[in-house]
Amino acid sequence: MGSLLGLLLLAATPVRPFAEERLLLDRRLETLRRMLPDGATPASDVALLNDLARAAGVGFDIRARAPLEKGNEGDVPVDVLGSARFAEIDRFFRQVALSARLIDVESLALSAGPGDSVRLTALLHFPYRPARTPLPAPPEGLRTRLSEVTRPVADQFLRDQALALAKSDAVASLRRSRRNPRLFLSELAAIVRDRPVVLKEATLGDEFVIRGLTVGEGPMRALELRLERGFFRVAEILMTRAGGCHRFEVRGRSPVVGIEAELPLPAVDDPFRPDDAPCVVDRDGGGVTVLRFAPVKPAARTRLPAPRGTLSLRLRDMDLTDVFFVLHLLTGQGFLVDEDVRGRVSVDVSQVALDDVLALLAKDGVSVSPPAPLRRVSRTTARTALPAATGEGTPITFALKRAAVADVLAVIGEADSTGPPPPRVAGGRLSLWASEARLADVRAAVLQIARPAGAASGDGDPPPLPPSTERRLLVRTDELSVSEFQLAGVASAGQGWTSFAYSPTGVLNAYRRGDRLADGTMAEVQSTDVMITTEEGPLRLLLPDPGR
Repeated sequence: MGSLLGLLLLAATPVRPFAEERLLLDRRLETLRRMLPDGATPASDVALLNDLARAAGVGFDIRARAPLEKGNEGDVPVDVLGSARFAEIDRFFRQVALSARLIDVESLALSAGPGDSVRLTALLHFPYRPARTPLPAPPEGLRTRLSEVTRPVADQFLRDQALALAKSDAVASLRRSRRNPRLFLSELAAIVRDRPVVLKEATLGDEFVIRGLTVGEGPMRALELRLERGFFRVAEILMTRAGGCHRFEVRGRSPVVGIEAELPLPAVDDPFRPDDAPCVVDRDGGGVTVLRFAPVKPAARTRLPAPRGTLSLRLRDMDLTDVFFVLHLLTGQGFLVDEDVRGRVSVDVSQVALDDVLALLAKDGVSVSPPAPLRRVSRTTARTALPAATGEGTPITFALKRAAVADVLAVIGEADSTGPPPPRVAGGRLSLWASEARLADVRAAVLQIARPAGAASGDGDPPPLPPSTERRLLVRTDELSVSEFQLAGVASAGQGWTSFAYSPTGVLNAYRRGDRLADGTMAEVQSTDVMITTEEGPLRLLLPDPGR
């Protein structure tokens, strides 16, 4: 086939002077030599991979094995080990795919490393043409065009022509069969994007295996559907419970794509996590305190009208911190809750003011700062006073439960870089619910928690804590399935009832009439129950009695 192709090209090409033919052939041989060297070049192959890694902004441990030869084929296996961010690994393999040197990726293994890093183990092959590989016959009729040169020169030209034809055939074959994990990496990022999913391990060879975590039955079914409708050829999907999550394992095949395929990596955070921390259920332990409103003499309290009317709360076995989320949702009042506010309560009050509810919660040892756009909640009375509100800065909204203080300060710093730098002591956690609060007021309140009054400052302080890399798997309200919906309470500010239910990882979600779940719709919310419309008909869930 190669000889016939060469003869056809020879017949169709105008006759050139020999010197020009020799120059063109030398250029072609040099191009082919860069793609497919004559003999093993392990040192050059390792150096090339190191250059590609540097171009991608990473550094790997790259080592060549002993060359392997079988018949007319040879290759240098090269091991690549290291850690990098997921996007950097994708850039590295894009560099590999675009390299002029033929490189085949036989296998790839990814696993979660510390922080945002991903551990990489890969086996690459650098093919070459063994020196003792016999040459095919040169194209027929070519010698008749070499009458103007000596026989040794003509013989060398014919051998080089045969070598060029043989290498061209080999390069074409290797290009069709070489593998690169770009499609695999792109699909990994796609299945995680906008989903409560993290990956723990992913391997690619003749087949692929993906292991990870997802939360909620709705997201689990959506993930399974996405896997089956994507590029992967899924053979098996296994699921099992793991804390507040589902642990999954997917097996199948991933198709090979050409090097010119447009495969932009979806914009996602690093999809790998080393442990099960995203599945920790964030709920308080211990017993449940039942709080019912008891009338208080008017002289013993300062009554302020509730911003949205009187409040009715029927909350069951709810984290005390989440009670302030409910109050914020009903009244718009902002709350900054200290980490020491823990425990579970059941609250039953009807048509009372906000301050009446706060007075009731005080019986459980909770102190709340005086009325202001943002009020601090703590179990230590001395801590509750906040700096006076200034009303300065852009409006900002927060909905955070037990977030790291360093993370909150980092978000505030990104929103307004003109403010004071964060303190050098910024440990601990806080909960923050505020709508359209002024940035300067939120910053001052958080800084007070980050550095308590009287704390020393200066060059002798320890360095500031970096923002954490923790990632929680959060289920959106419309991703919670009906079977997972556990009614935790209902509440009203005189304008209809709102129901509350915890997600599998302990996040409190609010549902009003008409809100959707993964497989149902909230049809009614009343003071004693809720009704959900499902494909199998209406389902009514009763509110448990307090203390049960």
